[in-house]
Amino acid sequence: MVSMPTISTSPDPVIDFGIARAISTLDVLPSRLDIPLVSDNAEDRRYLRAGVSEQYGRWRKDSVPHLIEIMDRLHPDDPCTHITVMKSVQSGVTTSVAENGIVLWVCYRLGSILYLTSGEKVGRIRSSSSIDTTIDDSGMADLVNPMSRRVVQKRADSALYKEFEGGIKLQIASYGSIQSIKSNTYQLIIADEWDEAPPEISDQGDIAGVIEGRTMAARLYKILEISTPTRMETSRIYKSYLAGDQRKYYVPCPICMAYQVLTLGDRTDVTGKKSGLIFALEKRDGGEVLDPKSVRYICQHCGGEIFEASKPQMLKQGEWRPTTGKPTDPRRHSYHSPGLISPFLSWERICQQFVHTKFGKEVLLFKDFTINSLGNPWAAVKSAASWEVLRDRAEDYVMGEVPEGALRLYGGVDVQADRLEMAVWGIGRGMEQWLIDYHIFTGDTSDLGTACWVSLEQAARRKYRILGAECEISIVAIDCGWDPKEGRSKDWGAKPHTVYQYIHAKEDIFCAIRGTSEIRTSFDVIKKTKIFSGITRRFDLNTGILKEMILDHIGDVAGPMALHMPKWRMQSDKKRYVGDELFRQMLSERYQEIAPGRFGWRKIYDRNEVWDTCIYAIGMAYAEGINHWDADAWAAYVQGLKEAAPH
Repeated sequence: MVSMPTISTSPDPVIDFGIARAISTLDVLPSRLDIPLVSDNAEDRRYLRAGVSEQYGRWRKDSVPHLIEIMDRLHPDDPCTHITVMKSVQSGVTTSVAENGIVLWVCYRLGSILYLTSGEKVGRIRSSSSIDTTIDDSGMADLVNPMSRRVVQKRADSALYKEFEGGIKLQIASYGSIQSIKSNTYQLIIADEWDEAPPEISDQGDIAGVIEGRTMAARLYKILEISTPTRMETSRIYKSYLAGDQRKYYVPCPICMAYQVLTLGDRTDVTGKKSGLIFALEKRDGGEVLDPKSVRYICQHCGGEIFEASKPQMLKQGEWRPTTGKPTDPRRHSYHSPGLISPFLSWERICQQFVHTKFGKEVLLFKDFTINSLGNPWAAVKSAASWEVLRDRAEDYVMGEVPEGALRLYGGVDVQADRLEMAVWGIGRGMEQWLIDYHIFTGDTSDLGTACWVSLEQAARRKYRILGAECEISIVAIDCGWDPKEGRSKDWGAKPHTVYQYIHAKEDIFCAIRGTSEIRTSFDVIKKTKIFSGITRRFDLNTGILKEMILDHIGDVAGPMALHMPKWRMQSDKKRYVGDELFRQMLSERYQEIAPGRFGWRKIYDRNEVWDTCIYAIGMAYAEGINHWDADAWAAYVQGLKEAAPH
């Protein structure tokens, strides 16, 4: 009789380890082989609660037909590895593309996800307001591991980190903290508001390369970049858009069915008439406002009138078409999603915003409109007019006198080692600007006891006659970006600052100001910053946008933002020509490429103090908010001047 071998029931650690590895491998495989498209999966699973999206209820493809192709690029079968979306505000891209992608990748265990935001605070808000609700309302709550199985104390469901069944991880991080996760690999990386990323990470180089490096160990990976653009020369999303195939959304005219890209009414059709989005104004309350009934789209092919009621059907029949056949990599697809094709941004509102910019003449508002409504990068001023042009149209008024139109005075001071230079500018309705006075006080500026500082205060407290009233300068801004005592630029912690010491006890007339590029939003021309030692206020000035605004109107001879210069100054009781130096310095800078791929303001003349003091003085007008004064506010101010004048 042959005895049968017995099977040991005692645990074999080698066998158990092999089984555990096999199970863990199976866990991370997709739960089904027939993975649906991102859009199909979202339509089956997603519910948008009120307050999360512009359209709440079950998510539907027909709510954002122009985004279907983009989100389906996130499917693992699509060969595309990089998807770039340069968008307007209220585009629906984050809700429909990024979040729908997360749902598919988690539900079908496609890989771990890194969601990048501009800052940790933004990430926490994004997590609680969108990511958590997406998990709860898409049937994913049961997939979340409430606690790590290995270490009980380790949380697997926090604001910035979540673990799901199958070993899938979702990490929310800021661009500034990405170096802390450099050892991890992610299959899906979502770079939200990509233009908010810093130029580089300390000791690691460009952040785009760092992000790409987090996918190097992954066979399947996708990188989704989403952002409204910023300045054309430095915008990350615009650079990524140009690296792709630059797709635009073509929609058919409901009348002739010819396809076209929707634009503002800035081109002509086949008959020579204006086409694109157009509107008319109507007179109301003494002014002109948008006539809502006039908003329509003129087909560039047939000249037919298209009203917004046709937009949903046009979007359903639209198609993305590449506009270049030479992307840097055929696996890169880039999309431009402007406000004109957004289901959540009406044509009427776009037209109203354009009217608010005074048809592009208000540079600050037009920049915001270009970026946020049109989804286009802002193209900065590249060059200034010739200083001879400014000199030749100098006006017949004497420096030191306030000409008609200038109603409120502001001063700006530039600090050099051997002198102080001060300009006084008059501001009128519509931010029209006149140079009123210019002083140079020589002396050792590192010593507050020298005569130059005493003379500065005397000049700052001088009174000028406006409409018969004796008027003081409202406020004089002194540049604190350089300290003559230390011979160092910018400010540095708690060390004493010469300008701060001078301003102390003189803040009724003086304030500190610093030019900076750190102000990101287009509406922030100037903002008050934290209190510094010895003074109660300091302002940071967005010099770049203010320079653009002034130079954009440098050729205007009158009207809003027009700039006026005097022809004469008094010397020995006689009128003398002010000299070419004043005009050269006013146009001493231009915006240009200052290094390969880097743009900025560069001096084209060795002296620019007149230009700097102009920027500081006019910046203070924005600090006081008179750029927002309406006709009634100006009328009340003028009436006050007349009442203050001696009779």
